[in-house]
Amino acid sequence: MKNTDTQPILIPYDFTSVSDIAIEHAANLAKLAKKSLILLNILDDSTLKFLKSHDKMDQFLKTNLENLSNKVSKKYNVPTDFLIKKGNILSITDMAKELSISYMFIGIDQPHTLASKIFKMIGNSPAPVYVVQGDIKWKSIKTIVFPVDSFEETRQKISCTIKVARINNSTVKLFSIFLRNKERQYYQDVRLKQIEKLLQTNEIPYTSEYAKEDEEKFPDELLKYAEENKSDLFILMKTPRLYFSNLFINPVDKKILLNAMNIPSIYVNPKDIGIYGLS
Repeated sequence: MKNTDTQPILIPYDFTSVSDIAIEHAANLAKLAKKSLILLNILDDSTLKFLKSHDKMDQFLKTNLENLSNKVSKKYNVPTDFLIKKGNILSITDMAKELSISYMFIGIDQPHTLASKIFKMIGNSPAPVYVVQGDIKWKSIKTIVFPVDSFEETRQKISCTIKVARINNSTVKLFSIFLRNKERQYYQDVRLKQIEKLLQTNEIPYTSEYAKEDEEKFPDELLKYAEENKSDLFILMKTPRLYFSNLFINPVDKKILLNAMNIPSIYVNPKDIGIYGLS
């Protein structure tokens, strides 16, 4: 298959079942988008432990990753390569920047704290991060839930949404926060209409609905809405904050990322939309 884009999809890979699932999701989306994959193994303590448990060294690691990349390439008909770099989990962000990736795919178990390294990596990624929990198998993305919160930056998710929706023939479900303050609600109406217009212009099918409860209940109402609509994907944006904006993931973001329905999410750091994405 001819690769039509020079920006690859990056998959941090550590020989766990969750990273195997990330490969499955990434390979299926890469095939639709005609992109290549890069499996990145960081030679950290966990990798060294893996090598030691098999009484092997670096060549064993290289051989296994090469075999895996060949297997993925053949199975999905997607160009696949691998890299091994010394460092730690936060080194993945540096590699993502160096490689000018289009997307990062990660499989995730539930971290114990908001300050966990995995959340720091997601919150600092230069490209959108596709997050899948546990052993959730890939399925076609037919329904995308787009939360329209009260931040101006929320509109920046639209570029990513349009690209993903287009290659999957998805319907976008806009679910907007409801604000009791009339002035704030006026601007929210404007924000929503701008997003609707962009979807219309790009011929992306969509529906639009407002939350019914107070602002504080929006995350719970959003999750209920996603469940009722049998959603396949969330498009999320890092919640803007004045201080330490690049270090942590907000508790609300975490609640949706690690939702009990195991719906995957694409997590966007707003400064990069328009630069990265599937095309």
